[in-house]
Amino acid sequence: MKIFLGYLILFLFSVLILTLSIRGVPGNPAENTLADPRWGEEGPLELSPERGRFALLMSIVEKGSFYFSLPLARFVTPDLGFKDGKYVSLFTPGLSVISIPGYLIGKYFRVSQLGTYAVVGFFSIANALLISFIAVKLKTGILPAVLSSLVFLFATPAFPYAVSYYQHHLSAFLILMSVYLLLSHKGVLPLFFIFLLFGLAIAVDLPNAFLMLPIILYSLRRVIFLQKTGGRTLLNIKIHGLFSSVAFILPVFLLLLFNYHSYGNYWTLSGTVSSVKAIDEKGNPASPESAKNEDSIKLSDPDRQEKSAFNFFQSRNMPKGFNVLLFSADRGLIVYSPVMLFALYGIWQLYKQNSSFLSPLISVIGITFLLYSMWGDPWGGWAFGSRYLIPAFALLSVFIALTLQSIKRQSLFLLLFLMITAYSLAVNTLGALTSNRNPPLPEILSLEKQTGKQEKYTFERNWDMIQTGLSKSFVYQTYLKGVISAYDYYRLITSVLIIFYAGLLFLYRLQNFRESAGFRKLYPGGKNRNLL
Repeated sequence: MKIFLGYLILFLFSVLILTLSIRGVPGNPAENTLADPRWGEEGPLELSPERGRFALLMSIVEKGSFYFSLPLARFVTPDLGFKDGKYVSLFTPGLSVISIPGYLIGKYFRVSQLGTYAVVGFFSIANALLISFIAVKLKTGILPAVLSSLVFLFATPAFPYAVSYYQHHLSAFLILMSVYLLLSHKGVLPLFFIFLLFGLAIAVDLPNAFLMLPIILYSLRRVIFLQKTGGRTLLNIKIHGLFSSVAFILPVFLLLLFNYHSYGNYWTLSGTVSSVKAIDEKGNPASPESAKNEDSIKLSDPDRQEKSAFNFFQSRNMPKGFNVLLFSADRGLIVYSPVMLFALYGIWQLYKQNSSFLSPLISVIGITFLLYSMWGDPWGGWAFGSRYLIPAFALLSVFIALTLQSIKRQSLFLLLFLMITAYSLAVNTLGALTSNRNPPLPEILSLEKQTGKQEKYTFERNWDMIQTGLSKSFVYQTYLKGVISAYDYYRLITSVLIIFYAGLLFLYRLQNFRESAGFRKLYPGGKNRNLL
């Protein structure tokens, strides 16, 4: 009962905060009205990754096509693909397809964009619950499990990306669900679902093939293992277990069909398609004014472009990439979510337990950092914090639960944890209620030349937005804009988050004090009961 109550509190509170924060405006956008600024840069579809996936969703539902009409193509630039004379998506279709129910339900209530975004919010809450489930399976109490889930959802860049339209929460969900299946079910039956999730993860985002690889390899231990018999070591293979890998085929086959109908080739990856940055008045690919001469020729004639999947990741990018992901002022973990550092102690605690699950968890986190440090754009374009690290944040939050379990009687350490969590909550709530449109540092000089003013590139940019009354929250814009200022709305949401979190942490400390020898000495007749 206590565990169920903890999950219920986590679910209801998460629904409340995300409802108050999710971005959107009323209405059902059509392809001819998407050019209205209320949908684009000034509205919820502010960046090209969101526009590209939403446009693909609209094209599938409204046109029954994977190709973009000219109005949709103009809306999608600069992340637009071009193949055989047609405008196509540069993104895998997983999120767009899974969002179809949300789009249709929202359309019925004349909020199709909001319904679409709610799908991402749904998966973000599912991620918070899965983090709690996994933490409890690793022998933490329900309170540290809930506290760590709240850290992930509201004290990391997962918050701004739970109220917008990106693939990262869906990727994290597929990874977390695979880990949970491994922890909670024995035998070979879970392997079928794990391979199914693996295939779905690739259809959602191609780099997920690398991120989930440690989980796949770990799961194969159940069907391929060494066995000592009569002084000999034999390789044992459960053939029926290997057949579970066929579940991987269906989602990958559907992805290949998408490739064929979009690009004319089953094996053409979305990221290798020629890109279009601008479209001229006649509807042909054009070059932006800012493009260099050589780039201008290739952009005006996309068929001249040569792209290869082997060029996506370069080891020479690693020093710069690690600095961007960890320490930089515009994307660094230290700046946007320093509370994640507490996970290091939790990693040590699981290591001391000799848990075999440490290896796949650490491997997924390590591969995430390694992969995106080699990526040519570790900033993730215009973004709030490091969106690429959201799956890693999810797994690191599991270790935060282990940290809290270990320091439950250390009041000063818990106070320090609360202070850093409060900072992380305040920063990421600021991003969630305003915008993800923060330019990366390398683009600042050119941006300042265009605007003729100093441009900020950290969360200070979001602070200026909230001070000037900008909030893209659907609830705020629709119902509260004339009642309170955007700044007061931000203070309200942040205060609720910090007070609620501090209350749970105090309850956790009080619970452990009641279990301590000091409490029994002061109150020898007191009952040693858990508060939750």
